[in-house]
Amino acid sequence: MHVVAVALGGALGTLLRLLLTSGSSGGAEWDPRISVVNVAGAFLLGMLARLPVRPQLRSLLGPGFLGAFTSFSALSITLVDGSAATAVALGLGVSLGLGVLAAALGYWLGGLVVPDEEAGA
Repeated sequence: MHVVAVALGGALGTLLRLLLTSGSSGGAEWDPRISVVNVAGAFLLGMLARLPVRPQLRSLLGPGFLGAFTSFSALSITLVDGSAATAVALGLGVSLGLGVLAAALGYWLGGLVVPDEEAGA
């Protein structure tokens, strides 16, 4: 069942994000670890998009693990919590700019691993 796969992946992704960002400012200012997690997750999701995996495994890894691993909410809170404008700009620029580039790189690399006619199986 895909719901169970998403829930299990989500639990694991959240736990890993917590371990990697433990001790962060909790939204008081931009924390570069959040951006690193977001960029890494974008890269992995880009690659996953090109790999032929079973639908249940795709659910576990995509919306489950990587959806919970990345954190748009932690990034977004810097827009409203009184963080310095430079911190907001840096956090958004790094997470969104590098995130899009990382997703494109992952997507491209996934295409090298699997020819287009096999991708997305």
